[in-house]
Amino acid sequence: MSELERAIFGALLGDKKVAVIEFIAKNANKNGFLNFTIDEISKELKISKPTAIATFKMLQNAGVLKRIKNGVYELSQKSQIY
Repeated sequence: MSELERAIFGALLGDKKVAVIEFIAKNANKNGFLNFTIDEISKELKISKPTAIATFKMLQNAGVLKRIKNGVYELSQKSQIY
């Protein structure tokens, strides 16, 4: 993400939510699975759990992320750009 894109998304969503989204994008495996708990992500990014939870809920409501079980999430195939 370019600095301009990060600044725009940061202004819209907040820098901490953008950091969570970047973390998800960088750490999802090639099949679109993310194997981190909210607690692990919060500690890694030094953000509050409520911020991480709110970001995950926002992505789930948008259909971008699906919770499989605690610590396992799947990026929606619809969200992938080909």
